[in-house]
Amino acid sequence: MVSGSGTSVGVVSDLASLKNPVHVLIVGCGYLGHRAAERWRRMGVRVSVITRSATKASELVRAGFDSIVGDLAAGELPSLPEIDTVLWSVGFDRSTEQSRESVWIDGLRYLVQQVPSTVRRFLYVSSTGVYGQTSGEVVDEFTEPQPTTASGQCCLQAEKMLQSFYAGESSCSLTILRLAGLYGPGRLLRRVSDLQGGKRLPGNANSSLNLIHVDDAVTAVADVACRRDAALLNVVNTGTLTRGEYYGELARLIGVPAPVFDESAPIMRGGNKRVVSVVRESLSLVYRFDDVRTGLQDAVNRKR
Repeated sequence: MVSGSGTSVGVVSDLASLKNPVHVLIVGCGYLGHRAAERWRRMGVRVSVITRSATKASELVRAGFDSIVGDLAAGELPSLPEIDTVLWSVGFDRSTEQSRESVWIDGLRYLVQQVPSTVRRFLYVSSTGVYGQTSGEVVDEFTEPQPTTASGQCCLQAEKMLQSFYAGESSCSLTILRLAGLYGPGRLLRRVSDLQGGKRLPGNANSSLNLIHVDDAVTAVADVACRRDAALLNVVNTGTLTRGEYYGELARLIGVPAPVFDESAPIMRGGNKRVVSVVRESLSLVYRFDDVRTGLQDAVNRKR
């Protein structure tokens, strides 16, 4: 196993690839999780989803998924079916009174204690926010995480908890996917209305903006679910743009003047670093929108 800075990364050559999942449990069926669920369903995979809302559970059933009503942060969950793969892709819901720690740490800990022995793969969606660099450094899977934000610190704590839980575990393998900024149809990082209204954008136009199109993020999830040879993967496109390039291209696509930046504003979440993946090449993982400009055009023109 390849390792760096005390974290297992890279390719595990002595473990065979897995078959496609048969029954996946998804925790966090939002922008990414729902699309992953749809892809698996089209492949004939049975998908169960945990939700706290009975209304959302009914919607999931109508969409063709099995729904499980439970509140992980409160330690409330019915017995789980014999799943073989778990995808954790939980975002932070600011509309609730639950803290990040109660969901991302306590809820996650409770989940891993409840999953059945049939589970063979655990996929944890983390964030490149665990890298705290702000001076334009290039970081990869071997870079020591030094998060400076509350969300980044919480993600790293969750990663370490899972690594400790599954250390030496031969029946279930863990993959941590550190996602860059997620964009795609209906999610363009900033409202189009800001550009249309000529609103000054905060941050330095020359700082790096690390991104991944949601379709490519789903591709990464589906790919690593069928293999054990990646313990850690940065999910990020190859062609990193600056903020100025990204929002300039977005402005061009929607037919408005180029944006003006307010560099006196605080550094936006994500700081200034260039995130790359040295592990991706060893996995032969191909993304459709490695060129963010192409991905932006798709995101602007497609409704979902």
